[in-house]
Amino acid sequence: MVRDYTCFIVDDEDLIIQRLELFFNELSHRDKRFVLVGKANNGLNGIEEIIKLKPDIVISDIVMPRMDGISMIEQLKAELPHTQYILLTAYSSFEYAQRAIQANVLEYIVKVPLREADLNRALDKAAGILNEFKKKEAEFQSLNVSVLENKYRVRKQFFNELIRGEIPSHRASDFANRMQFHFFQANYCCFIVEMNTYESFRNEYAAADQNILKYAITNIIEETVMNGGSGVAADLSDNRFIGFLSWENNRSDMETEYACLSLGGQIVSHLHQYLNQRVSVAFGGPHRGWESIKQAYTEAKNVSEDFYYHTEKVVKTPMHRFQYHNDKKADFQQKLADFLIRLKRKISKEELENALADLSQFASDHKIHKSIMAPMIRDLYRDITVKFKSGNKMATEVPDFPMEFMAFQEQLAYIGDFTFEYVHAGQLLHRAEIMSAMHFIEKNLKQRLTLEAIAEEVNLAPSYFSSLFKKTMSEGVISYINRKKIHLALELLNVRDYSLLELCEEVGIVNEGYFCKLFKEYTGDTPKQYRIKMTRYESK
Repeated sequence: MVRDYTCFIVDDEDLIIQRLELFFNELSHRDKRFVLVGKANNGLNGIEEIIKLKPDIVISDIVMPRMDGISMIEQLKAELPHTQYILLTAYSSFEYAQRAIQANVLEYIVKVPLREADLNRALDKAAGILNEFKKKEAEFQSLNVSVLENKYRVRKQFFNELIRGEIPSHRASDFANRMQFHFFQANYCCFIVEMNTYESFRNEYAAADQNILKYAITNIIEETVMNGGSGVAADLSDNRFIGFLSWENNRSDMETEYACLSLGGQIVSHLHQYLNQRVSVAFGGPHRGWESIKQAYTEAKNVSEDFYYHTEKVVKTPMHRFQYHNDKKADFQQKLADFLIRLKRKISKEELENALADLSQFASDHKIHKSIMAPMIRDLYRDITVKFKSGNKMATEVPDFPMEFMAFQEQLAYIGDFTFEYVHAGQLLHRAEIMSAMHFIEKNLKQRLTLEAIAEEVNLAPSYFSSLFKKTMSEGVISYINRKKIHLALELLNVRDYSLLELCEEVGIVNEGYFCKLFKEYTGDTPKQYRIKMTRYESK
């Protein structure tokens, strides 16, 4: 891969600086790898500018006022260990040569006369060394990522087997010692982090991107735990992550409660701030020892069942559980039957929303456990399709109800939007709403768009809008937005050479690394590589 090498000149003789500038100007016509980015006329000024610009290659005179070249290089080495240094000298002094060798100077060139062949040879040598550094750095980074990914995969398997009771305590203890989990013999509690609106997440991101985000979520959860004490986190399954918070000294129930609420709030805040992911967190009670881990997880899992009646970004502890009224099942079934009777082919959106609001209010007043409520909601969806199946153009395309990871209000909103589309089949109402969403995206492409904001704009539930958009466009909303943003970036780069930061600001993508990943995924090149290709094409 061709890359640019930035170069900097330090010399107290104007004629030498002019000679070198002319050399780089002529070099740019036949070898575009080397770019001159700055110059200075003494060592002190050189240090200041070089630290600021961080060039790949420095070409410096030795004898200069205020600070000589070798002293300058000795000071720069600690700050810029990979920068390559080429020395110019009019003196054949053994002392200078010895100091240059000690400073690990790449080349020692006589500048009277200054031969271009010597400079070309020195620059090629510097480029070779820099390429090796880059290659080793990439290999090391790849190795680090591979080790981390393997570590998290092993953790996931370990904790899944542990909470199922498949690992005896002595094996768990041995594994924990190897992984440096020393906290299970102290006081700890288990917590579960659950992704909100997970159905939309699955619609919006490709499988590879989902794995990357889950890996990032695990990292942030664990870093947040470690900032407050000790513990560990791991991807559990689907939309859930498991974590453990540990503490050495005995705490009162109130102190434990406060610590859990504080940590849970930080996890919710950090994941929303850094990854724009909405999550809820549920804690179990305090435990001690390996033999209690399965019980600790079960407690946290039971607390997390309350998420079904919450919307998002909630922290729950055993002290704040819901009281369930499962004896109201028959009453709610009657309400569902009444709702189905009231549905008619020409029902208005307002009538439908009022009818669903009545169901929502009953469930809010008399919460029925998810294990009982969810099957009743699924049956309602099925009964609606049966009721209007005759003569319905959508009948052969009715999708399965994607309710497994939805909260109660999400399920009702999805059913409401689906029902309105279903009973008005043939009128293409939602095609207009998809067109409206696309217009909104185009108009606000330079902003940081979210699924929730777009769904609100077209007055649809996020989960249903996400499903409908993918069905209509054969592409997830976020994927569509990202593709449009990269197209905008290409248009901008065709006009002029934007910096990476400028491009990110122009297309509304905050994370530069994520932007580069997307850009290369869509174009096969980095932004800089693309611009170089465009420049070469324009010059032909």
